[in-house]
Amino acid sequence: MVKKNYEPLILSAPTVSHLRSETYQRFLRTFGIETGVRLLLHRHGRSVDWPYLDTKFNPNTGLDLPSESYQVIYPWLLGRGMEALLLHLDVLGALELTQEEKSRAREIFPQLVTNMAEAILKLMARYKGRCPFRVDRSFALNPLHGNPKAPDFDRVGEGDLFCAKGLLASTNPTLRQTGVDMLDRIGSRVEQGLFELEAARLSGQGQSQSMHMLFQSVPGLFARGGLDEHVRDRLCKCSCQFLQFVLDHHWEPGTGRFSEYIDPHTRERGEYLDPGHATEFVGLGLSAVAVMETQGFGLDSARQRLLVRAKIEMPHILIRVFRAGFNERWEGIFKAVNNRTGEVMDFDMPWWNLPETMRAALLAALATAEEEVREECLAIYAKCHNAYFRHYLNPDMMYFPYQTRCGRTGKVLNSVPAVPEGDPLYHSNLSFLEILSILRQTPGKT
Repeated sequence: MVKKNYEPLILSAPTVSHLRSETYQRFLRTFGIETGVRLLLHRHGRSVDWPYLDTKFNPNTGLDLPSESYQVIYPWLLGRGMEALLLHLDVLGALELTQEEKSRAREIFPQLVTNMAEAILKLMARYKGRCPFRVDRSFALNPLHGNPKAPDFDRVGEGDLFCAKGLLASTNPTLRQTGVDMLDRIGSRVEQGLFELEAARLSGQGQSQSMHMLFQSVPGLFARGGLDEHVRDRLCKCSCQFLQFVLDHHWEPGTGRFSEYIDPHTRERGEYLDPGHATEFVGLGLSAVAVMETQGFGLDSARQRLLVRAKIEMPHILIRVFRAGFNERWEGIFKAVNNRTGEVMDFDMPWWNLPETMRAALLAALATAEEEVREECLAIYAKCHNAYFRHYLNPDMMYFPYQTRCGRTGKVLNSVPAVPEGDPLYHSNLSFLEILSILRQTPGKT
């Protein structure tokens, strides 16, 4: 699957000290981060008139999407793209890109960020503060199914949250405040259960943990500055509330079962487990815990106990869902399994859940006080690293990851995880950027 000059770095029983080596960190920068930056610079050079990140390609085949795809905009990719580009600009000097590539990124990325922010603001003005899942180039609704239907203005969805995070990551005070206002509204609606995942509207499974989980990534943006103590305190309290909700209602410690969906009325846990979403909860949740412990915002004694509980329970969530979801034969994580019977419900193995699980595993290894748990978390990290870098890099797309592989054959599968476009450096790159940041901040850990 890869060119002859590419050799994956394979991990075997790594320690944190081993991961902190310059050899490992250079490999992660080179093939986990820099490849994606190069690809999107290349894509922009081919479509300079497209005002946003050009993700109109199929990562599996390397082919451009049909020209009519440029008539479709996914607002949640605008938010993801904003956040990703801003965080890449923060570390650009440390990447081993050429001076020309760095100069182009410093010129192009801020303009793309501005364009995406302007689009988000136009959407919000048109849809009373909402960011729909899919629109056309005039920002009119372009639904995946059925007739155009205005979003419910009393509810929120993933498009709103990703766009709010993109604005929060900005250094522009006005955009940042708009992001804060959106997050306050989103937090209130999620607390009341007034949210829907527009990408999975037809699932019929119940209430997903995804909005609670995705809110855990908000405290990680505090390091960019520009937020006063009262805002950080408020957002941390909301993050804690959602963290506790998932631990209380989606996780069953006695049986080790994690449920992606619960009945919104009875809170009965369903049998559907999305292992990637569960490990993403662990990674984002433990990242939020680390930020809140360091900064201390919004932490009364009850919330401090919650953080202790999270550091105890979440490594066990990681271990249980990874055991249920990892395909040892073909090295990938299934999209869905039954959390009671172990039956595989969806054999697709998307790329994104491997880097997310790596982040979760490293944070869990550092959070736990149990040596056996730490060792198993690091073994999980190694398995996900090896699977990703052995099987998912596409040499025909400048080592950008394939979207999906088949859990029955291991072959690349032309199946779309969420939308047909490439990822705007969000899942893999932001996971790897945080991993590198964690490794730089943990001297002496073994």
